[in-house]
Amino acid sequence: MFKAIEKDSVPVQIVNYFLNSISSKELKENDRLPPERDLCELLSVGRSTLREALRILEMMNVIEKRNDGTYVRIQNEDVIKEAVSIDFAVGINNYAELVEVRNFLEVETVVLAAENHNSEDLKKLDELCKEMRKVIEDVKQYAKYGTEFHIAIAEATHNDILTEIFEAIRYVMYDYQKNNMKTNDEVRRSYKEHLELLSALKESDPVKCEDIMRRHLDYTQNLFERKSSAEPSDL
Repeated sequence: MFKAIEKDSVPVQIVNYFLNSISSKELKENDRLPPERDLCELLSVGRSTLREALRILEMMNVIEKRNDGTYVRIQNEDVIKEAVSIDFAVGINNYAELVEVRNFLEVETVVLAAENHNSEDLKKLDELCKEMRKVIEDVKQYAKYGTEFHIAIAEATHNDILTEIFEAIRYVMYDYQKNNMKTNDEVRRSYKEHLELLSALKESDPVKCEDIMRRHLDYTQNLFERKSSAEPSDL
């Protein structure tokens, strides 16, 4: 069933390979994946490349790790949506484009969330903040929960179109956060700002939410600009 991936493949190509395998029903929900070592041999890829692809698939809720291995989680009817998401993300050529998208969308999104959220939305955001705190020393895991936090804000607007837009850029948001934060101080400041956002949402204060989100986005943009001046920022 598994076929070799070209040597110069990027993790996203492996992701699309798995999505296509699920779409064609070669892989089905609750199928157990072979061990990493076997997958590397079957796909002819390196372990680090495979692990990055598996992280993306896990973040997209396509697979999940259980005590006895890694399993396909996504249902077949959801695969097309996930494929559109990853293809859309790959179409964003560099982080500068993502910064523009976030500055355009996220301020209005958090304002709408402040007005439309319910208790379940706040509970989910609170739980995500707790998870972020647990993994604050692990940038990759922190970026995963940070991305989920921003998507949860979009969900709290109860606007399906906004939620779909954020879902479509889920992977590239994660990748941006993972690569943009390098030091403990940067991660801790990000965490503090997420707590402030949660507090303002609990107060249902759209003006305060807007102010905090603008400061948060300005800070992440400044990080990006400082680092992009020293090295290429293309995805």
